Amino acid sequence: MKSKMANATAPLDGLLILDFSRAVAGPFATMMLADLGARVIKVEDESTGDETRQWGPPFLDGESTYFLSMNRNKEFAALNLKSAEGRALAQAMAGKADVVIENFRPGVAARLGIGYEELAARNPRLIYASVSSFGQTGPLAQKGGYDLILQAMSGSMHASASPEQGAVKVAFPVADILAALFASNAIQAAIHARARDGQGRRIDISLLESMLAAMSNLATGTLNTGHEPRRAGTAQPNIVPYQLFQCRDAPIVIGAPNERLWTKLCEALEKPEWLAEPRFQGNALRNQHREEVVAAIEAVLATNDAAHWVARLEAFELPCGPVLTLSQGLAQPQVAARGAVMETDHGKLRKIRLIANPMHLSGHTPECRAPRAVGADTERLRAEFLEPSQS
Repeated sequence: MKSKMANATAPLDGLLILDFSRAVAGPFATMMLADLGARVIKVEDESTGDETRQWGPPFLDGESTYFLSMNRNKEFAALNLKSAEGRALAQAMAGKADVVIENFRPGVAARLGIGYEELAARNPRLIYASVSSFGQTGPLAQKGGYDLILQAMSGSMHASASPEQGAVKVAFPVADILAALFASNAIQAAIHARARDGQGRRIDISLLESMLAAMSNLATGTLNTGHEPRRAGTAQPNIVPYQLFQCRDAPIVIGAPNERLWTKLCEALEKPEWLAEPRFQGNALRNQHREEVVAAIEAVLATNDAAHWVARLEAFELPCGPVLTLSQGLAQPQVAARGAVMETDHGKLRKIRLIANPMHLSGHTPECRAPRAVGADTERLRAEFLEPSQS
């Protein structure tokens, strides 16, 4: 039975994904795939639901906005996977699924009867994706972890700090989101490969490796030279100038990563003499004299307000921008012009607004169905996937 929710014009129409994941990495991956038209059935523990349903504030009439942000365009089943009845429905759905995704600690899914070996034996074309903190193998495979732990253990928190800081955490769950994107990419690659050879695949994604891959520019330097990245705070350790600068009233960011833009910056700041300054000749020398370059730029910027300098730098086509709050960032006309915020009805709540999928594909407009209550679709799914004698 094809879901009545399916979008026949969507790129992933006809793909059935069974989602046993919770929290962030798995749910965000499946939401991205659901936005592209896949049918996603989210399986939650019938007693607790996804833990993000309790993460807050903020709450919207008792509903966690964190959960709302990760779970649109899905169907919702509530099962007790430790019971025979719950396992029966889970296995029946997996038997017809194209993809299963889970983020239990390694070994837990197998103990619940939904591990790769058992499900693939029933459905050889199954693509089975496991997302975990440290991967399915290795000495840390059984170690639990969340985004915070991986930001610390990947080296990101240390490398992102300024010299005066101990460590800095990225405000959003960057390790989870990166793992989600790598997982969704791997799933689509496996779907393409299956169309060629008819074989399912097992996918193993870790938050640790996702962070290291995203930090490859820093990691490659450390691997090959033994040097730790410069702890530069808002600056970029390889490029000068490329950081936050203080104006008279507020900070702005400026990026001039090549000589063409460095020349433009000197012209915009009315400092043509910098072009002949020996210490400022080329990025390597500017990096060597970073403190002098930054001090010289900030001395000029201190003579006027941030709005003045952003307007002037933009007139010279220099990459720059103000430092906005999230509310200000969301209110930018560019956000509205790109359709980056969607509005949808929620059965329990008033209309809610969500951040749209950033992938713009010609011929496809993603749906936006709000997340529903724990187990909202369980009985319908039981009737669909189990034989009458079993349901």
